Amino acid sequence: MKIKSFSTIFGLLFSVIGIIVGIWIAYTTTNKDYDYFYIYSGISGFITAKLIAKYLIEKKNRFNHTSYIIVAIMTGLISHWLCWYIITLELNFRYWILNEHFFSQPIDPLLGIFGVLVFCLWSWIFVGWATILGGILSIYTTKWIYEKNKSTMHNTV
Repeated sequence: MKIKSFSTIFGLLFSVIGIIVGIWIAYTTTNKDYDYFYIYSGISGFITAKLIAKYLIEKKNRFNHTSYIIVAIMTGLISHWLCWYIITLELNFRYWILNEHFFSQPIDPLLGIFGVLVFCLWSWIFVGWATILGGILSIYTTKWIYEKNKSTMHNTV
């Protein structure tokens, strides 16, 4: 099965970056709360890369180096926010629906929209460089795969 969407290829490749960074974080910290961090970082990486590439590259038909760099940097930065926000949603689900009780009540999802920026600042400082470089690597690998598939797409016999 060939994936024909530029944004889907980019989302899949960038989610691998998120998973790698998430595994590194899970195994370098002593805090057991980060054991499944790679799941959140992988999901947020896919969603962020897919949506940003779809709306800034595919929909506007801007397949050029400037767009690639902008999308890679935006994806590398915004995926941090989404990762922490997904964790906030998951904590609220566990607290309110599954009736799990923590040390304190999790932050309200509406306040969490801005509240997770504190966590973003720390993650940008420590691993932002990796996600931005991973975004650039992912988008240029996507470009290569997409162009290769595009040239062979009509050559089926």
